Amino acid sequence: MNAHNTSLTRFVLQQVIADVRKHDPEIKVSDAWVYKCGRDHWEFHFGKFYWHGSADNAYEARSAGWSAYLRKQGAPEYAA
Repeated sequence: MNAHNTSLTRFVLQQVIADVRKHDPEIKVSDAWVYKCGRDHWEFHFGKFYWHGSADNAYEARSAGWSAYLRKQGAPEYAA
């Protein structure tokens, strides 16, 4: 992983978290956590919601997890 990738994934995470807060201002995003399960496999947990998949770093895992959460909640900008 290089510095450009880290910067990009941090920026994307900021955008996704802004969408999470727009979708539900009551959500406490700090309650979510990620866990690295293997070389590039991560888990994202928020309450009873769970996502797992491939990511290069924790920022990307959080972004993917929150995006999956928004899809499940029916946020139109995250519709599949």
